[in-house]
Amino acid sequence: MWSGARGSVSDRDSPARDMIGDRIAVQESVRKRMVRSLAGAGLLAALAGCAAGHPSADKQHELSDLRVVLLDETQIQAKWNEVAGKPAVMMTPRLVMESHRSEEVVVGFYDFHTRTIYCPKMNFEVCGHELHHAVLGRFHFER
Repeated sequence: MWSGARGSVSDRDSPARDMIGDRIAVQESVRKRMVRSLAGAGLLAALAGCAAGHPSADKQHELSDLRVVLLDETQIQAKWNEVAGKPAVMMTPRLVMESHRSEEVVVGFYDFHTRTIYCPKMNFEVCGHELHHAVLGRFHFER
């Protein structure tokens, strides 16, 4: 709308202003839909994770008569020598090239006959590894 002698055009009635306003409204609408979609997808993923988080029967293991003995390094090596009849310090297998062979030291073990884990008190990696032997059995190359 024209007003007064200056001949200015009201911003409200400008066709350019209407196009810009429509474009902004469309962008905001698209943003809102995207945010809602992402939020919904996140919620569904979270709920699906909760529903699938329960262990199935084949992933549950119940161990009866399992014993854990926490020892220091020297005691573990002496117990290994007693139980296995092998030295606790050994070389890597002969199948490995001589330049790549190294000395290995027993840091924990699972005795299958007595169902006992021998491991260091605060070494969760070793104790957890031996617990896997108690559950899954032998999975190393036997020397």
